[in-house]
Order: sequence, then structure tokens, then C-alpha cells
Amino acid sequence: MIITLPVNADGLETIRYKNIKEGSKIINVNEQWSNKVNNKNADFFIKQKLQGTENFTEYYSPQNNISFSTGTQYEFLLNGKLYGYSNYELKFYEFSLFNNTLHSRELDEYEVRTLFPERKQIKISDFSPNTSSFKIKKPFGKLKLIVLNDTDNFFYNYSFYTNNSKFKNYNLKGFIDITKRGMIQFSRFGENSKKAPWYILLVR
Repeated sequence: MIITLPVNADGLETIRYKNIKEGSKIINVNEQWSNKVNNKNADFFIKQKLQGTENFTEYYSPQNNISFSTGTQYEFLLNGKLYGYSNYELKFYEFSLFNNTLHSRELDEYEVRTLFPERKQIKISDFSPNTSSFKIKKPFGKLKLIVLNDTDNFFYNYSFYTNNSKFKNYNLKGFIDITKRGMIQFSRFGENSKKAPWYILLVR
């Protein structure tokens, strides 16, 4: 099956948890993360984007020395915890700080569902190994999805494409709101190879 699908997304949405902006300050006190930083705080971190194609986030000390890199492109604070999302892995992480060293832990499906209970999850392993497709039924209204990666695959330069469906994208790549049934391709510029296979959502 060879198809070429032009982009037909009609907007970029944002999730409920606000991304920590570049230049923002965060602090870790008693294993709790916070953006409440004042002049008395000496050990805070300043967010900067690593220059380059992958745009990983780095956090710097007030002296402009790098403290750690998250390996993600999107981070948010929630209930004293620091979370990150990788657009290239389609995975969520929770970050902790011990002895001035950042540690990351991948969130499981249940934890992601707790953060986003309104969204249906689809895993990369759910797509057929023979046809690279996955059939899903769209209810009345929007179908709100998260495509989660439970493999070792990497999704740099991947995007959603369609010629007959209708959807909205998010700044978190695996998030998509589908408003019209059809076929949606998740691929790297339409490529379908062993190195960069495509994935086809059949929305009925």
C-alpha cells in the first residue's frame, strides 16, 4: 500500500498543563519542584533550549553553568513534580533530583491516563505488524487520542497527515483530536521503510 497524504490539520492546540517557558526559573526544595523562586533562593534553575534540530531542554544555574538536560522538549509542574514529554520518543517522564544529579523515570500507561483521563490511548504496538494500521471507532463529537510509544522506535520528523479526515494537532506530537472520520497517516514525510515505518489510523 503506497499513499501520499497532504497535511490537512486545522490548528495547533495546547494541553491543560502549561509548558515551562524558556527563561523561567524553577527550584527543587525537599524533593518538591516549584516555580516560586525569590531573591533568597540561591539554587534555582533557568530553562533554556539547546540550539539544534532536536531542541532538547537544558537548565542552567544563576551563574550560567549547565545543571542538567531533560532530553525532552516540553516540561510542566504538577503537585510538586516535574514532568517532561519527548516529541521524538512519544513518552512522558518524571524527573527527580538527588545529590545535584537529575534522574528520570518513564511514566507507565496508568500514570499517563491519570494525567489525561479524557483521552483514549493507542500504543505503537497496537498497529498491525502486517499492514501498519489500526482501526478505531470515532464517537459523536471529538475523538481525543494519545499515541504512546511502547517500543524503542524514535519519531524525529514524524507528523500526522490526511487527505480525507480532519483533526487538530498539539505541541505534544502524540496528541491528536479527530473531528472527521477517515484515514490518518503518522509518518516521516510519507516514508515507509524499516528505519522509518509509517502508521495508519483508520477512523470509522
